[in-house]
Amino acid sequence: MLLNNKLDSILERKISYAKNEILAKSNTPFTKFYIIHSGALKTFIATPDNHLKINGFYLPGDIVGLDSIATQLYNNNIQALSDTLVCELYYDELMSLVDTKKNIRDLVFNLLSSDIYNYQKLVLCYSQKKADERIATFVYSLYQRYKKKGHSSLNIKLMMSRADIANYLGLTIETVSRNLSKLQEQNILLARGKYLFIKNLKGLIDLGN
Repeated sequence: MLLNNKLDSILERKISYAKNEILAKSNTPFTKFYIIHSGALKTFIATPDNHLKINGFYLPGDIVGLDSIATQLYNNNIQALSDTLVCELYYDELMSLVDTKKNIRDLVFNLLSSDIYNYQKLVLCYSQKKADERIATFVYSLYQRYKKKGHSSLNIKLMMSRADIANYLGLTIETVSRNLSKLQEQNILLARGKYLFIKNLKGLIDLGN
C-alpha cells in the first residue's frame, strides 16, 4: 500500500510545457525521465552539419529518457510537440519502483524493447523502402501504438507536423504530401488536416510490408 501511495504521489506530480518548449538538451546531465500524461514530445539531435534530425515521437503513457541510463547524459533534445503535461520521474525513484514492483519493471522493459524495435524499423525504412512504403509503415506504427493504449479507432490524430514526419522518415515535405494524396487516391486512407482516417487497414499493412 505504501508503494502504491508513493507511485500515485509521483504520477500526480504533473508539470506543463508549452508547444515547442525544450524539456532537456542533448549532452546535458541526465537527472529524470518524462512520463507523458497528455500531449506529445519529440526527440532530435543536431548533425555535424548543423541540421536537426528527428529520431522519435512520444505519446501519452510513454516514458522519455530511458536511452540516457547508460550514458547518464541526455542523448537527444526533448521538445514538446504541443502543449504537454508530463510527470517528471527522477532516476532513483524509478529504480526504487523497478526493484520492488513487478508491473513497473515489466513496463520499463517493454518500453525499452519498443524503442529498440522502432529504431530497427526506422533503419529498415531508410535502407529498403520507397517513400509510400515509409509513410504506410509510419501510419501503421502510430495505429498500433494508439491501439496498445486502448484507442482502437482507425481515426488517428497527428501530433506532429508534415515537416516533422518528413524529417523523421528522411523525405521532403513535398514527397510526404504527394504520397499522402496517392494513398487517398488508392482509397487506403483519408487525410484531413491533423487527422488521418485509415480506410483500408490491410492495404496499409501490405504496402508497409
